Amino acid sequence: MPASPSPKNATLTGLAIFAIVATSAILFCSKGVVAKLAYAHGADALTVLALRMGFALPCFAVIAALTSFGAPPLGAGDWARLAGLGFIGYYVSSLVNFIGLQYVSVGLERILLFTYPSMVLVISAFVLRRAVSPRTWVACGIAWLGIAAAFLGETHAPVANPHTGLGTALILLSALTYAVFLLLSGGMIRRVGALRFTALAVGFSCLFMLGHAALTPTTRSALLHLPPAVYGYGLTLAVLGTVVPSLLLGIGLRRSTPQRVAIISSLGPVTTLLLAWAVLGEKPNLAQVAGFALTLGGGLFTSLRPDPVSETAVPVRASPRGGESPAA
Repeated sequence: MPASPSPKNATLTGLAIFAIVATSAILFCSKGVVAKLAYAHGADALTVLALRMGFALPCFAVIAALTSFGAPPLGAGDWARLAGLGFIGYYVSSLVNFIGLQYVSVGLERILLFTYPSMVLVISAFVLRRAVSPRTWVACGIAWLGIAAAFLGETHAPVANPHTGLGTALILLSALTYAVFLLLSGGMIRRVGALRFTALAVGFSCLFMLGHAALTPTTRSALLHLPPAVYGYGLTLAVLGTVVPSLLLGIGLRRSTPQRVAIISSLGPVTTLLLAWAVLGEKPNLAQVAGFALTLGGGLFTSLRPDPVSETAVPVRASPRGGESPAA
């Protein structure tokens, strides 16, 4: 019978898991800050995403090849579903998220994206007819009160942004498409494995994004004449904002529970506010801080409830979201 791990080793293992998951969450949530730095050099959302996906594609191609070695072959239907999920969860969700980020602060963007657990529950309750507890509905309501507070805080900031409504709508659309992706992807993840699924789905999204850029004359031309810093930001988004955190989170999920991962991952949105303040000068006002706290609390409660929907939603969140999640 194998010996039980000593308390010291268990502590070290727990600290290692915490460090792995926390690093992943912080890197994922830093994407908005890096994208804003690229926007400051004149790049638009599609250009930045094309750089990100172009640099990330070879990495995910290697991961897909390694995880597919010795695995059962995929049929035509499997490839079609992977392409469709990549289109919804990583291409569409990332695109509308990065476009919306041009119009709102990084802090508000991160708060808005954290509404996806409540969207999963709403879709499950009204479309899939799954039961949701009253306490979970209360948590969803609290999260959306936080959204309202954060939105009002941004619209009443010292320098008002006339496009806050448009940016908010786009990022909420990003959260919605990611919620749909979560509900549709569970079967494929169980069939092909989480890491292989992520590599293939993101690989398809990279092709969609690069195809979109190639068919857009202004973006196609801009990609060849960008300031060196923008190429650096694109590479940073691909490696440190997508590939590395997705691998780290996969490691964390294999060695911990989805509930614990969700709790540790809450460091990401907190870090985003601090990074946006330190790097971009986005100092949140009281309404934004209150909205952030309400949304984070409601989203965490929703994710950690022992409902079947929540148990599905948390592990899939490990996917590198641009969406985003790698998507967003």
